[in-house]
Amino acid sequence: MKKIIFITSLIAITFSSCDKPTQTDLTINFTHKVDGSDLITNSMIYTNSAGENYDVKTLKYLISDINLHSDDGNTLLLDEVHFIDISDASTFSFTVEDVPNNNYTSISYTMGLDTIKNINNLYINESYHSAMAWPETNGGGYHYMKLEGAYNNDSTFYNTHTGGTMGGDYSFNNVEDISLAVDDDLGDVSIDINMEINNWYQTPNQIEFSSYGMGIMMNMMMQMNVQMNGITDVFSVTVEK
Repeated sequence: MKKIIFITSLIAITFSSCDKPTQTDLTINFTHKVDGSDLITNSMIYTNSAGENYDVKTLKYLISDINLHSDDGNTLLLDEVHFIDISDASTFSFTVEDVPNNNYTSISYTMGLDTIKNINNLYINESYHSAMAWPETNGGGYHYMKLEGAYNNDSTFYNTHTGGTMGGDYSFNNVEDISLAVDDDLGDVSIDINMEINNWYQTPNQIEFSSYGMGIMMNMMMQMNVQMNGITDVFSVTVEK
């Protein structure tokens, strides 16, 4: 009799395990390309629309308010602020476990920090605080991006530093349509958010490194031009199931 009870219990446990839904883990990857090819740092192999040869030595930036939006009107916050550093592969992705079942139709995210988040010392305990702090004399808060390198030769440098120049808000929000129906059978999935680096400098505003010298931190017009280019076509999204 005990053997029968044991076998019956084992069968029940087996069926219970089979019936357990498979959770969906979502990984967000941040990728970086120049003219469609993966970024190679410290190599002067790139040319902007102004005909200037350049390399990329440093790329650090903040993406905030990363959300999934479903067709029933709900919003799922994936990450409040994420820091990416091209020299640290561990910053290239993050994973959200057990994403709720739903039909997600878009993803939104902000390049940089809006005025609510871009406050002095708000992220003082984060690893990026010192690296991304924006001078108080220039409005305070944090850099959105540091994109740096050399152009034309190894001793002429550009520094594309975006942020809240004189207290302005030059962050921008992107909303990208996606098709992601999460159910018990989907399994793990990833979304790539790609930055096309050359596009920071070409559409709709052609930007020459030689036109702004060593930096744009105090140049409101250049901040606006870079922002407009960023809005146009710097970022794209791909879902990998």
